[in-house]
Amino acid sequence: MKKTEEFLNRWKLKLMAVGVLIALSLVVVLAGFRFYSRYREQVIRTEESQLLTMAGIVGNNLDSYLEQQLDEIDLFYSQRGIPEEWAESNGIKLWTSYFLKKNADVYNWITVTEPDGTRFKYESGKEAVQESSAEKTMSVAPGNKDQKARITGKEISDRTGWYELYIEKEVSSMSGICTLTFAMDLKALYEKIVAPVKIGEAGYSTVKDQNMNIIMHHAKNQIGLEAVEGRIQKYPDLDLNSLETWISRQEKEDSGTGVIDTYVWDDPGLKKVRRVIAFQAISIQGERWIINSTLPLQELSGPLESMMTMMIGVMIPYVLILVVVTVFFLRNRFLAESQQKEITYLKEINHGMEMLVQKNNEIRHYQRIQSLGMMASHIAHEFNNYLTPVLIYAELLENDESISSENQEMIHEITKSVDQASNLSKELLAFSRQDTGVRLEPLNFTEEVGNAVSIVRQLAPAAITLKTEITEEPLYVLGRRRMAEHILMNLCKNAFQAMEKTERKELLIRLEAKGYDMICLQVSDTGCGIGDDAMQKIFEPFYTTKGSRQGTGLGLSVVQNMVTSVGGTICVESKAGEGTTFVIEIPQSGPEVEADGRKRLKHVQKIAIVSSEESAKTWKAAASHSRKTVDLYAHPAALIDRVQKDPSAYDLLIAEYTLPTMNGIELCEVVRRINPEIRLILIAEQRGADFEWYLNNGMIDRFMLKDEFAEEFAEMFEG
Repeated sequence: MKKTEEFLNRWKLKLMAVGVLIALSLVVVLAGFRFYSRYREQVIRTEESQLLTMAGIVGNNLDSYLEQQLDEIDLFYSQRGIPEEWAESNGIKLWTSYFLKKNADVYNWITVTEPDGTRFKYESGKEAVQESSAEKTMSVAPGNKDQKARITGKEISDRTGWYELYIEKEVSSMSGICTLTFAMDLKALYEKIVAPVKIGEAGYSTVKDQNMNIIMHHAKNQIGLEAVEGRIQKYPDLDLNSLETWISRQEKEDSGTGVIDTYVWDDPGLKKVRRVIAFQAISIQGERWIINSTLPLQELSGPLESMMTMMIGVMIPYVLILVVVTVFFLRNRFLAESQQKEITYLKEINHGMEMLVQKNNEIRHYQRIQSLGMMASHIAHEFNNYLTPVLIYAELLENDESISSENQEMIHEITKSVDQASNLSKELLAFSRQDTGVRLEPLNFTEEVGNAVSIVRQLAPAAITLKTEITEEPLYVLGRRRMAEHILMNLCKNAFQAMEKTERKELLIRLEAKGYDMICLQVSDTGCGIGDDAMQKIFEPFYTTKGSRQGTGLGLSVVQNMVTSVGGTICVESKAGEGTTFVIEIPQSGPEVEADGRKRLKHVQKIAIVSSEESAKTWKAAASHSRKTVDLYAHPAALIDRVQKDPSAYDLLIAEYTLPTMNGIELCEVVRRINPEIRLILIAEQRGADFEWYLNNGMIDRFMLKDEFAEEFAEMFEG
């Protein structure tokens, strides 16, 4: 009886110990689960905030792009835009055909309705079609020659299945008011503005109009559906209660976030999915549009659930080990107590050894857990470090009014790769020497080529006959010292090697003016020629037909880079067994240039000012007494259009840094590519290291604070 009681007490003690261990383990698991739940909610709230920001960015980009298109139409059909000889209905139709050709990727068709009701329809790549006046026409307001372009409605195109946004513009002609209707392809708008804003792996943005009809969606089968009722009719078996509640919020609120149950609409099986989602309402010429940005919840919770699963997988073996160790310990203890009192001393020693082993095991186990914890902490810290700058940059860019909405989406991609790209770009620049930091200077290219020919003549093998046809007229270019020597040495060296095994060995170097604005340098040989396969690759870096020990394959690549960096072109003509001719054309430059290759201020007569500030009007007024021509532009697109038509329209460009669509640096870069000789002055509110870099690298000629400009350059407008 006593033994039975002792046996039961022992098992009770074992069960109690095991129960305590299990209870403690459950407490740890519950605490971990609670922490996981809170952290998951925090991640979701953070993602909701980011999605709301993205929806706002997409909305601002849509609004800005549409306003830009309306302004472009107004500018294109303005009094200054349409040639005077086309100021009649037939001329307007020709102008419209030209406009559609330039913007075929944005507009599906354009109609021109003449004052007598006759309507002509223009589609890209097709002849104009006259439509009967009895056919369906868009409603228009009474004729007003000053009316600006406006959005009048939208419909789904039978041809594309996407919405067309209709824009109307009334234009005066000699015969009356002509009404123009532009059908903008919302698929093109979606691909230009909405789709490029990437949201995770499976996230995307959609657009609905004020009637909750889906007008932009990555799944084409959703276009035109009413967000709830239309889907109920199309998918009667789906549970859309969560979606219906979400749409109801969008009808009442201007912005919001949440988590809803929805479906993968481009999946034939309509897989159910839970999504984090945010919306932002915008106004497009009085019509309310809704921008949705969404991301599958699985993309956020998946890594957390994997981590939780791993923790549970670790905890279960850990608890089992503790139970086994505890049972084993208790068993040994009970066995020790049952030993004879004669061996009490030995039992105590044995018990002490067991305790020591247990403590050592616990210490080692603690060390393993500590290492695991430190590793998990480090990973979490690094993960937060990756998220923190993204959030900070997003908030900074959101509040930075100097950055245009079009540039915000590009900045998002640039910030992720700029560090890696900078090192690579430095290596490539060091290799190719095509560095914008090297300033151009005026060179007498006739003299440069003459000096280079003298060197070539000394290095030419005796068996080769060198002929030259170099003009005596001074020909000026904007280039680099010894550029001609570098070009001729590379080309002539190749020619010498090509004529090693030919009977006729003649080399011709010709320099002449081509027209009024180009210089032509020609190098011809009677060598073996270049094969068709090699002809496609000769300008590629590291490509050579001479073997790895005889050439690096960089010579022609460097020549091409050098020529293109000064605005020139290089082409080659060759026939196997007859010879090869390289033709280089470089733009001419006038002699009245400074050391940096730009015109002196005293020679500046035609000035363009691009600024959205009222202060620009003051600058133009200050120059009104001058004999110089000063034109003021509020939008950079208008200036670029003018310079493209006439590169020499202006000698000097003064640009504000903060401009619509693009900043002043980007505008200066575009204009300089069109006209390398133009002087560029950048005006900004405050100094910055970036501006100094652009100045030092020759991308702009002068940087000034806005407050200093009027006083500093008063002399520029004198005389």
